Amino acid sequence: METKRKTMNKAFDHLTPETLTAVKSIAETIQPILDDIHAQKPTTQNYYGDYMRVLSYATKKGEGRVKLLALAMLYAGCNPSGIESAIKNII
Repeated sequence: METKRKTMNKAFDHLTPETLTAVKSIAETIQPILDDIHAQKPTTQNYYGDYMRVLSYATKKGEGRVKLLALAMLYAGCNPSGIESAIKNII
């Protein structure tokens, strides 16, 4: 997981330090939820259905919050294709 996170960190180089801190904090907070999701066999391709459920909590706060939560999920190790599919279905 640490190697994957180091690779993903390069994808976050464009974020401001404040945004990166927020992403890391959110990722840490939601990690148990994501661990539960990943402990199960995916019911949709790349877990996008489960990711949509998590992302739906942020939809009332706007597109920016959905994207921030998606970044945190990526940082926490979620499948990038699954996140992309989930976002396409939400936004």
